[in-house]
Amino acid sequence: MHPKPVFISKQVWIGAGAIILPGVTVGDGAVIGAGSIGTKDVAARAVVVGNPARPIKEIPEGGIS
Repeated sequence: MHPKPVFISKQVWIGAGAIILPGVTVGDGAVIGAGSIGTKDVAARAVVVGNPARPIKEIPEGGIS
């Protein structure tokens, strides 16, 4: 069995202790909260937290001001 790669796009923030499981893709500008466990793909500009990580917010196109 071959391990699946993890794809992390540009400008992604991954909090301390977060775990991203094999085969997960993280979209541009996404945020994964500290201690979260990413079990599914994360959409671009999404903020996900928890175990399993779930989206709680979407970051606007221009970023947070």
